[in-house]
Amino acid sequence: MTREKKQEYTLRIANANKTELIILLYEICITYLDDALYNENDIKERNLALSHVRDCLDEMIQNLDYRYEPAKALKQLYTYMKIVVRQAIIENDITNLSIIRDKLDKLRASYEQIKDVDSSGPVMIHTQSVLTGMTYSKNKILDELTQEQTFRGYRV
Repeated sequence: MTREKKQEYTLRIANANKTELIILLYEICITYLDDALYNENDIKERNLALSHVRDCLDEMIQNLDYRYEPAKALKQLYTYMKIVVRQAIIENDITNLSIIRDKLDKLRASYEQIKDVDSSGPVMIHTQSVLTGMTYSKNKILDELTQEQTFRGYRV
């Protein structure tokens, strides 16, 4: 994953509500899967990307809410995906990774449909605010405006 992509995800995570965090986790997992598929000849880079995919799947499993019915089915699906990823690392075979990518993409799309129903605010508070827009400097050059808050974490 590129540095710019990590920065983009970090900013989006800081401003996301619960449903958007799930969507972001799917997107991060898909990005790492794409990295693994793209780096099919570089075994070290591919396996590093696949270990990140496993970490994402572990995070998904740990954050399931078993009060709701689909949690058990999702746990089975995520566990199956972890097995396929592990096999890809051990057997040096990435043919089944595209199947996992498609499943993750469908799950992400389903959460994308319900994200507007989630009226909760951002999970993280006191994070960096970034305002972007068109501004002009003295030389009439188009710039982006970034506003950073000086307090991060707790505020007394």
